Amino acid sequence: MEEVGTGLHRAETDAERAELAGALVTLLARGLHLERAVLLVEETPGGSLVAVAAHGAAHIDRLQPGEMPDGPWSAAIPVRSAAGVTGLLLVARAGGAPLAPRDLGLAQHLAAGAARLAEHRRMAADLASSRELLARADRLSALGMLAAGVAHEIRNPLVSVRTFIQLLPERMGDDEFRTTFRDLALAEIERICGLINDLLAFSRPAPAQLDPTDLNDLVGQIVRLLDAEARKHGTTVAYTEDPALPRIAVDDSQIKQVLMNVVLNAIEASGRRGPVEVKTRHARRGGETWCVVEVADAGPGIQPEHRDRIFDPFFTTKDGGSGLGLFIAQRIVTQHGGHMRTAARTAGGTLFSIHLPVRAGQRDVDAR
Repeated sequence: MEEVGTGLHRAETDAERAELAGALVTLLARGLHLERAVLLVEETPGGSLVAVAAHGAAHIDRLQPGEMPDGPWSAAIPVRSAAGVTGLLLVARAGGAPLAPRDLGLAQHLAAGAARLAEHRRMAADLASSRELLARADRLSALGMLAAGVAHEIRNPLVSVRTFIQLLPERMGDDEFRTTFRDLALAEIERICGLINDLLAFSRPAPAQLDPTDLNDLVGQIVRLLDAEARKHGTTVAYTEDPALPRIAVDDSQIKQVLMNVVLNAIEASGRRGPVEVKTRHARRGGETWCVVEVADAGPGIQPEHRDRIFDPFFTTKDGGSGLGLFIAQRIVTQHGGHMRTAARTAGGTLFSIHLPVRAGQRDVDAR
């Protein structure tokens, strides 16, 4: 029994080590906008190097001692431990463009972390830290996409306001023009303020804590933020809220990240095939009340062979996708005591549902 237990522990440690290595490489690739990256470590001391984590089309599984990798690569960074060189970190931008000194330093820092990984030290702490950093990286990636969309949405009303201001000296005596200009300018400025407030609400860092929250309001913020992204993909997002939805104790910044991932995936899947439908509802099951957010897309649906893997880390069917969005989303929902489900729609597409429990203690907090 002792040998069996030791084998299980070793398998768990190996799985954690592989997950951590993949997390580090993906985090570096996102931070430095890399096209490819691969981490190789020695299979045996002085033996061949074996790929343990990769990002993009690396196409390198093994290197013999002294063998040079096919390029072009922006940098080849030795992975060193106290016992000497134990591996190699290869990173590449498009066309093999070189890394700036600052970026190279970050890659070398990751290589040092990989060396610690090879020495089996501080595994648990490093794994927890990498998960937190991955969640942050995924959030920042969504934030960058949102910022570009919001900038476009702000530019259009500002052009209208600028045009009216330029015409104002010539039309100062035209009362109808002044009234129309004032009403239009105020409406456009209010719209800009609303977009900026929604963006700040998503991006504002906050410590993880559960607070009574209006889930309808959180969903509405995300729908408004992604309106421009939906139109860019030739679709729309229709939102129907449950007015009787109970307040729920959640970490609003984390739940926004979940909603952002799921709704954005639905937009990308739908394209010009049809609208994305988002709605909230509440349900009773097993004597407990649940708040449910449903996101239905009009896409081609999930292939049967992929259905059991969509929440796996680093699994993706999208070009350039990291495969982390749904993995992180499911982890957050599970930590809130909930779960996520998928189902095929009769009319085509996929329905994602996010189920969050309304605890009795949470209702007591709301009542007070």
